[in-house]
Amino acid sequence: MAHIIEVVPNDTEIEAMTTPRNSKAAEAMQHKREIKKRLEDYLERAELRRALGDDELF
Repeated sequence: MAHIIEVVPNDTEIEAMTTPRNSKAAEAMQHKREIKKRLEDYLERAELRRALGDDELF
């Protein structure tokens, strides 16, 4: 029978996986973070509008 072992990466391994290797990769990662932040803000405002009953856009 096979044994499944889960290995949790340590902090240095996690940092190595998330650190961009060059400036172009860093710019792409920053751009993705900005887009994600804007989307989260938009969805939060939409949820607030729905909660307040001002859902004319939906």
